[in-house]
Amino acid sequence: MKCLLALDRFVEKKLLPPACVLLSFFKKKAALPPAPRSVLVIRLWALGESILCLPAIKALKEARPDSRISVLCTKANEGVFAGQEFVDERVVVSGPSIPGFIARNFRKYDLAIDTEPHFAISAILSFFAAKRSIGYSHAARSRLYDATVPYNDQQHAVFTICDLLKPLGISARPDRLVPLKYDEAAKNTVHLHFAKNSIRLGEKPMIGMHAFCGPTASWRAWPKERFAALIGRIVDKHDCIVILTGSASEARGNEEIMGMLASRGRVFSFTGLPSGSLFYLISNYSLMVSNDTGPMHIAAAQNVPTIGLFGPNTPERFGPFPPDKNLAFYHPTPGHPVINVHLNQFDRCDGECMRLISVDEVFDGAQKLLGGTIKKRGGQ
Repeated sequence: MKCLLALDRFVEKKLLPPACVLLSFFKKKAALPPAPRSVLVIRLWALGESILCLPAIKALKEARPDSRISVLCTKANEGVFAGQEFVDERVVVSGPSIPGFIARNFRKYDLAIDTEPHFAISAILSFFAAKRSIGYSHAARSRLYDATVPYNDQQHAVFTICDLLKPLGISARPDRLVPLKYDEAAKNTVHLHFAKNSIRLGEKPMIGMHAFCGPTASWRAWPKERFAALIGRIVDKHDCIVILTGSASEARGNEEIMGMLASRGRVFSFTGLPSGSLFYLISNYSLMVSNDTGPMHIAAAQNVPTIGLFGPNTPERFGPFPPDKNLAFYHPTPGHPVINVHLNQFDRCDGECMRLISVDEVFDGAQKLLGGTIKKRGGQ
């Protein structure tokens, strides 16, 4: 995994930007179509940022109802767009399938909107797949767009993505995220997990915890012992159950947290769930506490009171949205943020920024969002 990521970053930083410069000599920029018949929204990666794209895509469909909107995505984030009535088509690609996609779809779309903040490959895809395109105004990739907008890193990413609609004369300022969809099969998968663990949906309120940030960024996570301390205080205070989520590879980490508890009778680990099942599970939470990662945004989209834990990046950009209904804890240290996605900067830090977040303040935040008591959300 780490080797593949390193290779991808090398290709993105060293090889593809010169390719963008070369292709720009063949780019003849022109005015955007005011009413495009077909629009390709490019969103290749990042579950959380894919969720943050939905309000912009919805606003586009509402402003241009006759436009057919296709989303170019990957298997990793396809589920975010599934079932959304404002998405007419999902086009799923992988690295090896990109040349074939380009060959089959050369100049097929009237307009491409590249929502990726730094990928050169997404700009190249917009160049080949669409007659006209919109993207962010920084880096060599910007030469391939017909219209550009600045990436404003002083506002929430929801608004920064919506800024891509401005060249079309569309002004959008969403006040909430778009709920994520799931089908009966996704629900049944969760109910099987409930049955296996003797959990009756709706009997006790559920609180979710997500203690990870992916396999290559452990320094972005709040310490496991603090999650354990928080869980202990919550189950002592409230008659509830706590569910820890994660990928299949993070099951051991959840076991480590549970091993730190005085009692684990009301604490469960659900790992490796497909995206739709995770959407459904989280929709039944009364509260979510999460590091800055995809499940945090899932909870916010499902209208679950959410606490986000931040350090390497800022909640101003990526906090649980909307900020007036959720909470984020962030104690910046010198040199932070060390993650600036629009600059393709993903620097490592020593994790002190995360260790500055105390169990006391997160517990107090949980009490604030819960209003002192937990309301059941089961049975949805």
